[in-house]
Amino acid sequence: MSTPAPPRTRLRLTRRGRLVRTILVALLLVVLVIATVQLVRANGADGAAQDAGPHVSGGPAGTAPSDGGGKAGATPEAETAEASGDITRTDTVGAGTWTLAAAEDPAGVAPAASDAGGASDAGGASDMGGAASAPRTYAVRVEDGIGISADEAAAQIAAVLADERSWHGTEGAVFQRVGSEEEAEMTISIASPPTVDELCLPARTGGLWSCRIGPDVALNSDRWLHATPTYEDLGEYRAYMINHEVGHFLGHGHATCPADGDPAPVMLQQSMDLQGCVPNAWPATA
Repeated sequence: MSTPAPPRTRLRLTRRGRLVRTILVALLLVVLVIATVQLVRANGADGAAQDAGPHVSGGPAGTAPSDGGGKAGATPEAETAEASGDITRTDTVGAGTWTLAAAEDPAGVAPAASDAGGASDAGGASDMGGAASAPRTYAVRVEDGIGISADEAAAQIAAVLADERSWHGTEGAVFQRVGSEEEAEMTISIASPPTVDELCLPARTGGLWSCRIGPDVALNSDRWLHATPTYEDLGEYRAYMINHEVGHFLGHGHATCPADGDPAPVMLQQSMDLQGCVPNAWPATA
């Protein structure tokens, strides 16, 4: 007759052991919660970048930009737009150096309109605070090796910004080009697609589009040279590029087409889609 096995001894945690177990479980839960929050934030940031749409034209309206300071105000025109066979993309990398356009003669800068008010539109434009009392200073630089003259580009930009159909005519904004980035409130850069992609981070411009990040406007050289299928006139398209991105600098968010056949709001992403509107390069649509 076999001897029955002795009963197994049940392990019991001491009071201290139970306390240690509770602490370890709590720590594990905290780690899991932190990891989950970080993952959600990362996915949210990536989604926000995709939704913002590049400062190119077309696509749904993005979020309103910041007041012009810091990278958080990225509002690229077409961050996630896919390359189209109808849109030129060269991916030519410049020499890595820049040519800065000379300062503008202050005598040639248009005076501020005396009756310019602090208009604010439905798209979230910032109040200009009454008549512009001093020019907004900006610098123009062009990446070397992309076949664009810095002086010629700067002259075109100055002409657009001084035009009564532009922000000068609609909000009394006056702009003056200065000879150094340190003096400038805003820097307008024309660069190769890869360089613009880098300047526009965290917005994703995909080698195709332009953007405004804080005080920096980055214009894609392919768009400057070849426009997009939505525009037949290259000069008008350049005016649109300038007015759209400078509009972001002034605090304007993206807009949508009000009705088929209407002039497109300049803050519509016209490079990608006119949404039934007709091309319009200027803030003053009337």
